[in-house]
Amino acid sequence: MAKKGLFDIADDAYMKEFLEREFINDADTNHTEILIYKILFIIINIYEVISLIYFIKLRKSYIIRQRNFTLTFIGGIIFYITTFISFFPQMMKVPCFLSAFSTNILNPMANLIFLSRTFRVILFYHFNIFKVTSIKNKKENLNNNYDINLEPNNYLPRISKKINKIICCIIFIPTMISAAAVAYFYITDPQMKEKCPFFKREDALKNLKTGKGVELFKVILVYGYTHIFISFIITILLIRVKDSNKYGVKFECLSSCIVIITANILDNIIQANSRAKGPKKPRIIFIRLFELTKGGKMLFTIILLYLFFVSITLPVIQYYIIRKSMNKEFKDQRNTIQYLYKVLNTPSLVDELREIAVNEFCVENVLFWENYQILQKKVYRYQLDCIRSKEMGNVNSMINSLDTDDDSNLHQYPMKSYNLIECYTYDPDMPVPNEILPYYISFYHMFIDINGPAVVNISRDVANQIFFQLSTFPSVGMYDSIKNEIVEIMFGSIFPIFLRQYRKNY
Repeated sequence: MAKKGLFDIADDAYMKEFLEREFINDADTNHTEILIYKILFIIINIYEVISLIYFIKLRKSYIIRQRNFTLTFIGGIIFYITTFISFFPQMMKVPCFLSAFSTNILNPMANLIFLSRTFRVILFYHFNIFKVTSIKNKKENLNNNYDINLEPNNYLPRISKKINKIICCIIFIPTMISAAAVAYFYITDPQMKEKCPFFKREDALKNLKTGKGVELFKVILVYGYTHIFISFIITILLIRVKDSNKYGVKFECLSSCIVIITANILDNIIQANSRAKGPKKPRIIFIRLFELTKGGKMLFTIILLYLFFVSITLPVIQYYIIRKSMNKEFKDQRNTIQYLYKVLNTPSLVDELREIAVNEFCVENVLFWENYQILQKKVYRYQLDCIRSKEMGNVNSMINSLDTDDDSNLHQYPMKSYNLIECYTYDPDMPVPNEILPYYISFYHMFIDINGPAVVNISRDVANQIFFQLSTFPSVGMYDSIKNEIVEIMFGSIFPIFLRQYRKNY
């Protein structure tokens, strides 16, 4: 009999031999391949455990917190468990139910966690843009007519809470539906326990070839098509998201979507063309691909390994690369907090910082700085107006310049507004004048109040102290300590990104 080529049609004898051929057997015909899988299993386990340990170790670092440590770490654990189980059928005979559980419950949960993290990136990116618009509108309304309307302050945190609820729904509802579908098949089909037993160990690849218990795997088939469609939509949405890091969150999500779409399409092609359909027989190349990918199982293992790498390992690598780069450039005078203050006192550079902060989901820090400067300008103008009014003998003209953030009327004073924070000295214990107090109250509701539209990351104890001071004896320097803390946060988070872009462009 002539040797068949890859693109030849499989005859009945070839198909019979293909369906009866076992991967795990007593003859050990696949001993070398099984040994390779065992070695890979050990290497991958060591790699993933080490990556998870380092991820936990660096959980307080900015690059990890940006990705939401809890959600990402849970995803990493699910990826690890699913990958761990996916290697068993290649090394030993396993119960059919283990394959059904891994395929129909763990795989969807792993992919859903990835999708939820991707939705989080998209939603929080637009949420940060919304913060900028909201603060700008509120500031304009305050200048026109002071009114402490807390509705926007309550509205924005509700969006954040809704994002978290959406993420929980994306993960748990489809997973529970999948688990319920598996239970339904076992309850309604009396023979299902024989087709896919709980404890009887069998050759998983042979079961896939013969279609034993195929009803159970209809669940993942539906999820597969749905996942391809959603991943395609997410890819389009992610293109509009900006990321300051070349291999940052956007790269992780976008590349993962492309890998998921490609692997699912390839799996569907293999599954559709590797089975006999009546008298029509498949081509040998698809049969070989079916065996090589173990019925498509290893394609999903590759997806899981990639998702684990970009979500857990890549951030750890980035952290140490950035730290090494910062240590190397430590002597560079630009890599100091003093240089950051110079950047923060240059409006055009603050605009660049704001854009980076939007991409990094921490725009509230830059907004805090910009509005803190406005408060300082108003205090400075108030003091200058006091001096000028006393000289003119007209106290009523004291607050003429407080209702605008325009710096055009500062040219007559011996200070440039751009260097206001750097040059301006004042008594921080001076009581806040009644004319400026509404701005201090509004600032509190914007950035300090837990329900604020752009609340910054400070402890509740500090926030309570500020509230007590604002309620009893507000002083013009009451936000100074928080300002220093926010600048330090920016120095460790968005400032390194700014310096990399600055060196690259200039």
